[in-house]
Amino acid sequence: MKNRFRVEIYDENKLNDVTIYSEQGIDKEYLTEIVFSNLAKFSGNVKAYVYDELKKTKTVALFLPESTVMKYKPKQLTRVELGLI
Repeated sequence: MKNRFRVEIYDENKLNDVTIYSEQGIDKEYLTEIVFSNLAKFSGNVKAYVYDELKKTKTVALFLPESTVMKYKPKQLTRVELGLI
């Protein structure tokens, strides 16, 4: 079945959500890789789910608290560090 699995990653304000479709199953390790590769887009608590479109159920879930997100988020430079002031 084409696009059987849907990965949804979003933060608290749900403005920066990411949706990825896959034909193959996604395990916890691969979901973690996807979340951490897109971590720069999020702020606050991050939630990620894998939905099985055929069975209509969640198969894998990942929750990251804000402290973890800020720890691993790439550093954003301030205006002073960029030399704009």
